[in-house]
Amino acid sequence: MEPESTRSLYHSVPYQASGTAVMSFRPINAIHQHLCAFHNYSQDRSRHVEAHHYCQHLSHDFHQCVIYDSDEADARLIGIEYIASEKIFTSLPEEEKKYWHSHKYEVESGLLQLATKPLVPGAAADVAEQPAMLELQRTYGKTIHTWAIDTSPELPLGPPSLMMSYTGDGQGPPKDLLQQRDMKWGQDTATKRESRKGYLPAYEKADGADGWEKTGRGIIFESKEVFSP
Repeated sequence: MEPESTRSLYHSVPYQASGTAVMSFRPINAIHQHLCAFHNYSQDRSRHVEAHHYCQHLSHDFHQCVIYDSDEADARLIGIEYIASEKIFTSLPEEEKKYWHSHKYEVESGLLQLATKPLVPGAAADVAEQPAMLELQRTYGKTIHTWAIDTSPELPLGPPSLMMSYTGDGQGPPKDLLQQRDMKWGQDTATKRESRKGYLPAYEKADGADGWEKTGRGIIFESKEVFSP
């Protein structure tokens, strides 16, 4: 077969399908949790992005998640999030803590949700997510987005962005974005907020997270050329 003909197979359905037969996807197959939430940019908290987290628990104290902009087969891979327990977070150097946000408000407000399959009844989803919410309420996240889909939807351009979350009412996301998410997933954020009051304990987040609340400043990553020996 000529090189061009061989190369053309690369994008064919049979060639792509054969990958599962000849290659291992063990890290991907270890993912067992799908969480849906919203992020905003550390340097511009008026910009909000729906984020679908596909997570693996490396230990009781540490999770790692890949983030897509949807749950569709052609979803764009837009970033990563590391989720750490309070135990790990409080052990971090103070300089490191500025990159981390709390999950307390996300959980208690109903914004962070376990994304179940369409045929799963809402009541069943509420029960299924309780262990997760009880755990995540006390965790902290470090989130980097490598694709700013709100400003460059076609390609991942520019440096990565540090993302944050919400710590109180009135911070977002916009009402229409929230309604769109809830309608698609057959959920209701306000209802979840009320139901979670019935089982979530009182919790005060650890010092050091959500540093922007005290400083009023965001963080950006800038490109800097250095000598490479």
